[in-house]
Amino acid sequence: MSSPPDATNRLAGYIVSAVPGDLPEAVRHEALRAFVNILGCAIGGSRHEAVEIAWRALMPFAGASQATLIGRETRTDLLTASLINALSASVYTYDDTHAEAIVHPSAPVMAAVLALAERHPVSGRDLLLAFALGVETVCRLSKAVSVPPARGSIAWSQSGITGGIGAAVAAGKLLQLDTPTLCRAIGIAASQAAGIRVMHGSMCTPMMPAQAAQAGLRAALLAQAGLTSSQRSLEGRHGFAECFAEQPDLSLLVDQLGERFEILSNTYKPYPCGIVIHPMIDGCLQLSAEHALDHRQVEQIRIAANPAALALTDRRHPKGEFEAHVSLQHWTAAAIVRGQAGVAECSDACIDDPDVASLRDRIMATADPTIAPDATDITVLLRNGATLVRQVRHCIGSLDRPMTDRELEVKFTRLAGGTIDANRIQPLIRDCWQLDRLGNAAELIRALDR
Repeated sequence: MSSPPDATNRLAGYIVSAVPGDLPEAVRHEALRAFVNILGCAIGGSRHEAVEIAWRALMPFAGASQATLIGRETRTDLLTASLINALSASVYTYDDTHAEAIVHPSAPVMAAVLALAERHPVSGRDLLLAFALGVETVCRLSKAVSVPPARGSIAWSQSGITGGIGAAVAAGKLLQLDTPTLCRAIGIAASQAAGIRVMHGSMCTPMMPAQAAQAGLRAALLAQAGLTSSQRSLEGRHGFAECFAEQPDLSLLVDQLGERFEILSNTYKPYPCGIVIHPMIDGCLQLSAEHALDHRQVEQIRIAANPAALALTDRRHPKGEFEAHVSLQHWTAAAIVRGQAGVAECSDACIDDPDVASLRDRIMATADPTIAPDATDITVLLRNGATLVRQVRHCIGSLDRPMTDRELEVKFTRLAGGTIDANRIQPLIRDCWQLDRLGNAAELIRALDR
């Protein structure tokens, strides 16, 4: 595998030299889409039980009133704000996903740059650039340790191990670090990289990107102050790539920087669960709507899915919300029984619903390597002997059927509706789309306090 001997320095040099005008229009717009999506997720998740627990535990130790806690009308220190805001953005598993690396890049980066922007005033144009560069770094680095020809272990959470480096890069850009100093920030963040998939099904799942946000912002601040690290933290012997991949390919990180943009392969979720479940939800919702399907008449549901779907989400009877986020059987059953798939379908009430639980027992899923990750074949056998078949070739939210700007706005409105005043939602969405026209980026997040 290719292992550029200067990968860390090449990445840092590109970040330092980049200017807003370097982003092609398509990349600029995709960065805005990612920002709109992730801020909506953060508002919607800000009052979740896991966020309440984290804030209650950390509040007695929080520092100066420097940065806004999204959706809470409260301010705290930069590092605590970055952790809580990234946790809010990730807690419903509604965040964005890179189509190849299956990493969720935006939450750690967004949380770090918004917190820093309240302490160190920057223009919206500069914040959008830093955000785009941070997201790009997360996606590229994740590919370098997990996407063929690279080969990594599925045990690592990509969002946990790469999100902090993306946050460090973005924060370092706003702090105007030079190349050697940004290399140190990358190294400090790499030394704190962590995240293991055994945590899926618990509150530690969204805590991994939350920890990444805080670690990345802290790394940039420590590097600025003079803390040292290896200048070859990504490619060096016993460095990041060697630790997190059986067969890394750092050319995927540094080749064509500024020419090829991985953010263009970012996708957005219409349903609050693991992305590999989305094709099944699409198919079941279509069948339910078209045939007025009565779950009591269903004898069995047979699903053929990409092997990754079963490897990550084969949980027939989840115990609680966080296990339900990664339960193929639960979301398939809920879509049929309730005819929808939103936040309410991940509640304890839905999980414990006897009709949903009964249908979960009648779902048979098999792995089929010929089926793409965004596809599925569904066969519903009815008790009257009839058979319904649905093939989904590209689910909503995939690269081939991306969510539109309008669909992202509807998602934002739905998520924010229970947290902030309804009259403030549309102006806030408008300001997000116009982020790069704001003279002071902090105006956006401070508007949440009004």
